[in-house]
Amino acid sequence: MNNRILVVDDDSEFRCSLTKILQKAGYEVSSVPEGRQASENIGHEFYPVILLDVHLPGKSGVEVLKDIKIKSPKSRVIIISVNGDTEMHRQIERLGVFAYLHKPVKREEILNFAKLAFA
Repeated sequence: MNNRILVVDDDSEFRCSLTKILQKAGYEVSSVPEGRQASENIGHEFYPVILLDVHLPGKSGVEVLKDIKIKSPKSRVIIISVNGDTEMHRQIERLGVFAYLHKPVKREEILNFAKLAFA
């Protein structure tokens, strides 16, 4: 079973926390702090589930999401962001995401959505 998750977030504390939570739940987790690295990883490896922040240095989460849709269309993307920007939310939904969560997110919420994304 491929239980790999890619976590993409520039907030190192949040990224590390998510990684630990998911690893303790049995997932194989890779994490990167910025969009360019995420796009490179997605081009080389398949991640069934990707947790993606919208605001990233170098390459935005929206640009990374577009890359995912081209390079890895079977991946399920869970957006995790503090931004409540309605237009950005619409753009992301048009690109097709599995879920859109607002920070701060609870441990149980992350684990629930990860489990659903793999179902």
